[in-house]
Amino acid sequence: MTPTRLLYTMLALFFAATCASSHGLASEQAGSGLRVERAVAADSAALDNAYVRVMHNSSSYGPAHSKGFGTRVIVALTNVKIQSGKGTHHLERGQVAAFKRDESYDPPTGEFFEVAFKLDHPPVKGPEEWIEPIKNIIVYEDEQIRIFEERLEGGDERPLHSHAQRVVVRLKEVQLTDPRTNPTPRPGTGIQVPNTVRFAEPMTHVVRNVSKGPLFNVVIEFKVPHPAK
Repeated sequence: MTPTRLLYTMLALFFAATCASSHGLASEQAGSGLRVERAVAADSAALDNAYVRVMHNSSSYGPAHSKGFGTRVIVALTNVKIQSGKGTHHLERGQVAAFKRDESYDPPTGEFFEVAFKLDHPPVKGPEEWIEPIKNIIVYEDEQIRIFEERLEGGDERPLHSHAQRVVVRLKEVQLTDPRTNPTPRPGTGIQVPNTVRFAEPMTHVVRNVSKGPLFNVVIEFKVPHPAK
């Protein structure tokens, strides 16, 4: 190889490496032994505040005793498979798998949210009064959190109830309103956008599903002492 061609070859390799780095590319070993490039978002956090960090299609806190984090919850957006010390978990859309701080799991396959609770979070806030919600399905509960499927048929209403601080994963597009203050909501307001996540503050309210289809959210709620009535 001539010196000129060698120089061009070195420049081309340098340019390729620089582009890969700037686009967040990482390598992983394929079964054939070849190096396969896959795109990695520079920051795939869907939500990050003083209480939780939520990753979208990225598992950052699978190892036990991940620094600064305790319980982690995987919420499936598609069919998801997780290998862990507890075995193999097969989740369908809307199902969850919860892992305590001393439990490990491998990066899941499929589309999902990973909800990691911070150990040094501020005191958890609850409502001024507590009225237990009805028509929900609790799927997991421990000393810190409870997880429930928030369901409500089209046209149905959940009477007055309370919530503590919580993470809400929306799975179906419906329109919600509090009929006490807004019985006839304007088009485009109160829409639950599928495959999105938010952190909600304590509240006591009434909910009506004004859509024809059913509501389906996954709610991961902090447990708080219930104020005396």
